[in-house]
Amino acid sequence: MVGVLLGNFVFGGVSDYIGRRSTFIFALIGLAVVANLSAFTHSLFFFCFLRVCIGFFVGGVGMVAYVTITECVGSSQKVFAGSMFQGVFSIGIMGFALMANFLRDWRYLVVASSFPFCFFIFIYWIVPESSRWLASQGRISEAEDILLYIAHKNGNEVKKSAIELVVPSKTISSTKSYGYTDLLKTPVFRKEMLIQAFSWFTCSLVYYGLTLSAGDIASNAYISVALSGLVEIPGIFFCVWCMDSLGRRKCMCLSMITGGFSCFLVIAFSQSGEFGKSVSVVFALIGKMGLSAAFSVVYIYSCELIPTVVRNSGIGFCSICARIAGILAPMATSLGFFNMYALFGFTSVISGVLNLKLPETFGMTSPESIDDVENRTTNKQPTSTTMVDSETVHDMEERISMLQNTDTSVT
Repeated sequence: MVGVLLGNFVFGGVSDYIGRRSTFIFALIGLAVVANLSAFTHSLFFFCFLRVCIGFFVGGVGMVAYVTITECVGSSQKVFAGSMFQGVFSIGIMGFALMANFLRDWRYLVVASSFPFCFFIFIYWIVPESSRWLASQGRISEAEDILLYIAHKNGNEVKKSAIELVVPSKTISSTKSYGYTDLLKTPVFRKEMLIQAFSWFTCSLVYYGLTLSAGDIASNAYISVALSGLVEIPGIFFCVWCMDSLGRRKCMCLSMITGGFSCFLVIAFSQSGEFGKSVSVVFALIGKMGLSAAFSVVYIYSCELIPTVVRNSGIGFCSICARIAGILAPMATSLGFFNMYALFGFTSVISGVLNLKLPETFGMTSPESIDDVENRTTNKQPTSTTMVDSETVHDMEERISMLQNTDTSVT
């Protein structure tokens, strides 16, 4: 978790500065090298050092990959794409448990789980740069080329003139660089960032805490790990429906409160004999399902709330808060059964309520600049020049959605 925290901090700002694809490939190469190297070390100190390095590059790969996914799909597919990203993570937990059941030698297990990273490096020649990031940097022509590339890959014969982005004259490209310090400078954005940071912290604390406390679900450790991944999938599918039906804000609130009250019910039933203990395990799993759902929502919600110019920095900041919680989660067990679940319950409920203070983003155009965030609750006009305004982004989202209707156009 310490490595992931450092990776989120470093790669969050780097990808906003040099681009998503270059940052992703650099982190992926680093991950492939250190992960495979860790299988051949005979020094405990060097092995621990490599594990920190693995976490560092995992933090970069995971965060940049998620931001790229949400930026490269149309608004109608953003929820599905983001939720499936989390779903693959859950499948990975189950797959790793199955792999570990057959490969009992840890060195073989590390190689088997790390070597596939070497093949993913070819993504550089398959996946283009985020057109949204290019547009935010004023590189409109390159963004249009990416959209044309997507159209051709989808089998649509589209001329470049058909996907030309309309850029008003006031959206002249700015040379200003953004970073972590810009996340807390303005009042509205600062409030939103602090609420999101606490939500990420709570999701991670309760998620990993429930994972650690649910180790005795089954007598077989491999089955226990597999079940902990399996229980997340219903929550993820619930998110796909809930976010487009109730909206991001209500879905986030519902998921967090469900997880919180499940923790309270774990305390209540744990004092009711053997049957009560069995029921408390069920509620612990329901709590984890709620928090896994909240994790799926918070990624998408934050990507839609944070403007493009600082999106990776913002997600990196939130992820740092989550990693700090992940580090603290094992220590929560020292509080005792009652205090631990009470802590999980109260933080989850408080976080769910605080999310009602955030604006709804469903059906809204994602902000491009910090000014867009400050002005969406007022009627004020921006006081500074932005790179690309909301009209350009809306136009780009409509065209991405049009190009992604592959099945309809082909059939």
